[in-house]
Amino acid sequence: MKRLLPLLLALSASLTWGQTNHERRYELRPDPNWPLEIELGSGDYQIVASASDSIAVVYDDSDADAVRKVKVQIDSGHGQNHLKIAGPKSNFHAVIEVPRKTDLRIRMSAGGLRIGDVEGNKDIEMLAGNLELNSLRPQDYGQADFSVRVGDVYAPLFKTEKSHLVRSFKTAGPGKYRLHAHVGVGDMTLNTSVI
Repeated sequence: MKRLLPLLLALSASLTWGQTNHERRYELRPDPNWPLEIELGSGDYQIVASASDSIAVVYDDSDADAVRKVKVQIDSGHGQNHLKIAGPKSNFHAVIEVPRKTDLRIRMSAGGLRIGDVEGNKDIEMLAGNLELNSLRPQDYGQADFSVRVGDVYAPLFKTEKSHLVRSFKTAGPGKYRLHAHVGVGDMTLNTSVI
């Protein structure tokens, strides 16, 4: 019995860890010369720069009924890397890790999208929701345009002749990248801080 007790305690600890670690992860090593096209269904997403050269999608799969409807496709070919997340509802949350230097083209239906310190061209359009672009450095962009059809753009870091809350504006700078961001209905926030 004395030998069996430590074994049972160790087994119990490992089962507890497995039950609380409800994380699903999809990963792909992309072609670094190709842009990443992302299609997102409704939900809450955070795009962050990865410490590796891989694209990864990480989300909680503890709600089996909700996760059963989620479909993740991630592949590379024909001159682009592609990621598609379809089927989730608005209460779905996922973190998408991408290489720090990645050109992004993102199309999203509705929800929340936060993008961190990812260097490269960005072409982002959302039908409805809140878009937050963080760690922006205006000097990195040669051309940048931002617009919201119904809602506001909060952009104190870009020097504009308009107030901080506007619906659209364009700017030019010395950088080599291009940035296009549009939200149909919702708000857009442009920050210098890191998420």
